[in-house]
Amino acid sequence: MLRIKKQATKRDVLGFRLPMLTHEEPTLDVTDIIVIDPDNTYYMRMGSEAMTTYHILEDHILIIDRSLLPVAGCIVVFYHEGDFYVREYCPEKSRLVLKANTRADSIIIEDQQKWECWGVVMLTLNPLLQPQQKTGRYGRVCAC
Repeated sequence: MLRIKKQATKRDVLGFRLPMLTHEEPTLDVTDIIVIDPDNTYYMRMGSEAMTTYHILEDHILIIDRSLLPVAGCIVVFYHEGDFYVREYCPEKSRLVLKANTRADSIIIEDQQKWECWGVVMLTLNPLLQPQQKTGRYGRVCAC
């Protein structure tokens, strides 16, 4: 079935145009706000509680830009010894410290070790739906 959208006619009241009929709000698209480089933007789910002091909880959605270079203090996703990690990037003179909540969760990389910065976390999305609300069409919201 083909639906044809009829254009609303603009009405004049006593020779003046109604402001509500002439003013148009731009559409709101979340990707216009959060995605700077669509070709290098990725989404990932936080899989651990290692970054709770940074307000990144388990099951938060991370928006990652792979085109950004890490600077001291930013949150990075990196690949090390076969796993992905999310940590704070803290370079030092002879080593790289990737900080987490605790020292046990933090990772220290010496110069000779191989690691790859996969991207910089731009922002996180915090799912707010309660489990009992995730039914029907809301069952896959944020895929949490």
